[in-house]
Amino acid sequence: MIFSASRRTDLPAFFPDFLEGRIARSRKLEALVFWTKDVRNLVRRPELAAVVERIPCLVQFTATGLAGSTWEPGTPQLAEQLPEIGELGRRLPRGAIVWRFDPIMPAAVDGADQKAINRLLDRFRRLRDVLAKSLAGLDGVTVSFPDPYRKAATRAAAAGLAWPVFSLEGKRRIIEAMVGEFSAAGAAPIRFCCEPELAGLPGTAAAACVDGPLLERLYGQPFSGLPRDAGQRPGCNCVKSTDIGSYGMPCGHGCLYCYANAAPAVPGRAVRETRGDGHACSASGA
Repeated sequence: MIFSASRRTDLPAFFPDFLEGRIARSRKLEALVFWTKDVRNLVRRPELAAVVERIPCLVQFTATGLAGSTWEPGTPQLAEQLPEIGELGRRLPRGAIVWRFDPIMPAAVDGADQKAINRLLDRFRRLRDVLAKSLAGLDGVTVSFPDPYRKAATRAAAAGLAWPVFSLEGKRRIIEAMVGEFSAAGAAPIRFCCEPELAGLPGTAAAACVDGPLLERLYGQPFSGLPRDAGQRPGCNCVKSTDIGSYGMPCGHGCLYCYANAAPAVPGRAVRETRGDGHACSASGA
């Protein structure tokens, strides 16, 4: 069994006690995939740190350069967690931490506007340079363009933001430039999460978040033969897993573009969770 932790909320950041309890109760857990914008608890908390070193895992780490902006009001700055990113990279096999520049969110203008593309690529380049110093062997990134989920677009409009509109040509120009930023990397440095209209562009490949072949290559256990997760959207290459998060667990990052929650949590407000033993505790794990 593979646990996804989680597409629905940031469990490592805001529900670490729940996460530890759920892992401890599982008798058939073979691997973990974490989704997070804040890796610090995976290093600082002894139980989670032990899990990371004991169980095969991948860390889908999202950094868009928008932390603290209206789009991501509660997301911590990358600089605040660079020590933990570096430490986690030393504890895990090379390639187990996957950088996600996801979604690609520029100013609210058409993606083919060259000034908007330049600003976005400058942000992308700065992130790549910073992460490359902390993660040995950073050779690519997973990207996707934002889908106009109704509730997300409504939240953006309420905040005075227009939903970004990308032409196909604009998308191609952005991806071609990103490929160029990884020109010394592997054959497919830009990996798409469900972007079929861009398939076949040089230097790109389809991504899988719950990546069975990658888990098998890194840990030497047979994950590549697992069936595709039929519960995901068309174009998703993830193998079957069990998502242990809940849409009812509010995420304190408060990202306006997020599809997972009906409304974002208020940034800075304590998020309540339940420990593995059933007692309530704060998001900090205190």
